[in-house]
Amino acid sequence: MEAHSLILVVDDQPRSQMALASLLEPEGYRLAFASSGPEALAQMRLIAPDLILLDVMMPDMDGFEVCERIRADPAFATIPVVMVTALDDHDSLLRGIQSGADDFVTKPFNRTELRARIRTITRLNRFRTLLDEQRTVNSERAQFLWAIERSEDGYLLLDHEGCPLDGNLQAWRYLGFDERPESRSHEPFLRTIQRLYQYEPAERWANWPNATNQPRYLVRPEGRHAALWLQVDLLDLPEGMTGSRLVHMRDVTLKINVQRHMWTFHSFVSHKLRTPLTSLLGGMWLIHQRRNQFEPEMAMLVTTAYGGIQQLKEVVDDIFRYLDLPMMVSHGQGMPLTELPGVVIPLGQEVGVENLHLVTDLGSGSAMLRVSRNTIELLLTELLENARKFHPHKQPVVDVLLQRQHDRLMIRVTDNGVTLSASQLRTIWQPYQQIDDEFTGQIPGVGLGLPTINQICLSVGGRCRINNRPDGPGIAVELELPLDE
Repeated sequence: MEAHSLILVVDDQPRSQMALASLLEPEGYRLAFASSGPEALAQMRLIAPDLILLDVMMPDMDGFEVCERIRADPAFATIPVVMVTALDDHDSLLRGIQSGADDFVTKPFNRTELRARIRTITRLNRFRTLLDEQRTVNSERAQFLWAIERSEDGYLLLDHEGCPLDGNLQAWRYLGFDERPESRSHEPFLRTIQRLYQYEPAERWANWPNATNQPRYLVRPEGRHAALWLQVDLLDLPEGMTGSRLVHMRDVTLKINVQRHMWTFHSFVSHKLRTPLTSLLGGMWLIHQRRNQFEPEMAMLVTTAYGGIQQLKEVVDDIFRYLDLPMMVSHGQGMPLTELPGVVIPLGQEVGVENLHLVTDLGSGSAMLRVSRNTIELLLTELLENARKFHPHKQPVVDVLLQRQHDRLMIRVTDNGVTLSASQLRTIWQPYQQIDDEFTGQIPGVGLGLPTINQICLSVGGRCRINNRPDGPGIAVELELPLDE
């Protein structure tokens, strides 16, 4: 069985889709579904299935026409197509062959037979794909060498001692040669670049050439030439190339300068907005404290205005905190894993989550998180505040699990609040997406809390997941963060 093969099921009858799902999912196949011919053709451009189960009798565009269009597209012409049909006459079979079908299954189908046919076809397709890849490897290698020679990026091949073995012209220029040197330099790569560049940040270069989840930069200080920033990555060698490592050097000076300008602009705008807001909020607070001295109608207006200014300041703070994430994450000094349990309960008390249960399974050792204590507090605060904010009675029961999984930490925060729809789950990590779909203003915030969490996790090599609780209302958010010994 070719487990994990992706099968596209094309059938306009939901009952037939469910029947095939119950038959194939237990076998380990991944399934995608389309209810019409046009939908199937659109789906194929997104998912590239390993096999297509195609129903013949569909409205508008039948299975024969769909198969003909698949075979007419060079990108999909080799994907196996199995037609599922209730027609067993000779003419239908002949038309299916002419349209390009690889096999036929007649309804009602025999479950064992269908499994066997799919298993055989997917295995043969895998073998054919491997054979095609083997035939084209020499051509791809030649194309690769042609491409890097004309690339604006530098590619340098190092031997097992870390010395340049070969490279394109741009790489030699980055190393200080105006032209490709006739005799290759036997000086180690690091020693060569030390004369021209500074390491940024130095700690990521300390373990060269070991892999890192964070980018390494070489910076040529401003002087006779303008400042130059190179991002340096280690790439896997294509099959058949000799050498130890392939170094990729990419000019990111413009990107760094734009980023700096953006941070400068954010700082300027943040100051220009927050300063008058703080003054306005302070003045309105004094007026609000004396609202009992006013007429009832005026007192209500004062209360409304004070609340609106508070909400505006919270929105501005949320936006700039999201924009400031690149600086906040990159300057984190890390946090000992053993200190993490002592952070959770106090944070729960601060945000008003009174019913909080903490379970830890951190093992032993002296592991360090790749984010600072302030960043961890931000992540947990956002999750706990969301649990309280979206609970119907603002009194959630929250379970927090801290579990070490080899070189990663898993943080799971589960509440008993709302259940999210499928569309909300799909877009929940996108900025400015809110559970309050109508933007009534009843729920505070602008939809940047979870995107902030996601951006922090991704920036340090982690990831996020969110699911509805299977045993009742509420959601479970899981964060995975890398650990360093």
